[in-house]
Amino acid sequence: MQKFDVAVIGSGPGGYVAAIRAAQLGFKTVCIEKDKKLGGTCLNVGCIPSKCLLQSSKDYAWLLNESQEHGIEYKEAKVNFAQMMARKEKVVRGLVDGVAGLFKKNQIARIEGKAHFISPNTIEIDKKEHLEASHFILATGSEPISLPFLKFDEKVIVSSTGALSLTKIPKRMVVIGGGVIGVELASVYNRLGTEVIIVEMLDRICSPMDLSVSKSLLQILKKQGLTFHLNTQVLKATVSKDSAQITIKQDGEQRELNADIVLVSVGRRPYDEGLGLAEIGVRKSLRGYVLVDSSFRTTIHHIYAIGDLIEGPMLAHRASEEGIATVERIAGLKAHVNYMAIANVIYTEPEVAALGLTEEDAKNLLGPQIKVGTSFFKGNPRARCLGETEGFVKVIGEVKSDRLIGMHIVGPQASEMIGEGVMAIEKRASLEDLARAPHAHPSLCEAIKEACLNALGRPIHG
Repeated sequence: MQKFDVAVIGSGPGGYVAAIRAAQLGFKTVCIEKDKKLGGTCLNVGCIPSKCLLQSSKDYAWLLNESQEHGIEYKEAKVNFAQMMARKEKVVRGLVDGVAGLFKKNQIARIEGKAHFISPNTIEIDKKEHLEASHFILATGSEPISLPFLKFDEKVIVSSTGALSLTKIPKRMVVIGGGVIGVELASVYNRLGTEVIIVEMLDRICSPMDLSVSKSLLQILKKQGLTFHLNTQVLKATVSKDSAQITIKQDGEQRELNADIVLVSVGRRPYDEGLGLAEIGVRKSLRGYVLVDSSFRTTIHHIYAIGDLIEGPMLAHRASEEGIATVERIAGLKAHVNYMAIANVIYTEPEVAALGLTEEDAKNLLGPQIKVGTSFFKGNPRARCLGETEGFVKVIGEVKSDRLIGMHIVGPQASEMIGEGVMAIEKRASLEDLARAPHAHPSLCEAIKEACLNALGRPIHG
């Protein structure tokens, strides 16, 4: 029987990063992955393929709608959907191969198969191979949630996985769920010519976001051609070989929606199928999350859990940070994860990025002891040069300390801009610090400086 210092179960952004850090610290490390490919959901059927399609569809939409204003003329723009999908697969394959290369470089053992605990110190893999470890890190991620009357067949009723692997562009798509996954994939197919309808049970989309962000994004996506039914309940569905009819209830009235593809994106749940956690005494919450302490230990202290398995936002970079912190704690090092500095990004057009407290949460916690500043991209020179002037930057600071406690961006390259806010929160910087810092001109990040100046009561361009 093989024995290891650290055994990581799952090779997504939490698992493979944890395995690499463990090897760097001198631990004899193994990573067990049930699938043939490393990288987990994010690399194979999540973050990376969706961003590939978002970029490809954005480029196509830009050609159709904006290129002529820039003086770029062409005879005809067409979508080669097969090539678009092939490019996506090429990018994914390259990154997956990169993880395999990193495992080899760091001398991490790799085992393919499903792990099952037969004791707190021993796992069985595909009922064949056994191994022992001093420490286990559970990083098995999450899976899409289906609806009782809309089970995934990945042909007509699809999860995000199926939506990323369609063989043709649908004529009409109904998206159930107006969260991050729903609006991103709706954006992809809307740009490619699909009529897309989003059905959301709540009165807003992307509900964890700052209210002003949610409202702004809704109006922008409506202008782009997406149709929304908010405060709407899905009652039932009739599914045939190549179409579906969805019955919804809105404002007390029922109506039917027809589509050739229905994307169900109502959330994800922790995935621990077959691990045998209950049998060895690893406890979970009523919602199915593995319970951990501040060091990511489960109720069995040499077994740890990170990422989507535990309570918190289901974000790849959060899982990576938790993986590193867990291994460093095992090694006796001081390590922490600053959750205030974990950004949440929506890769629509324009992008959305959020960090720290929303204005609503800040008011609930601190009452009037906050200051808020906003700068709109329509006044930003770089945004005007790009022709991307929709959206704004909002900053939230604490009155007494002047510390930045929230940053929210709707606008071009928001996913990159939010990095300034991440560093500011990590280093406990103030609004004054950001307002005083010279920003290159012209740049989109000048909107951050201007928003801070606005919060301090001395805007230059507002």
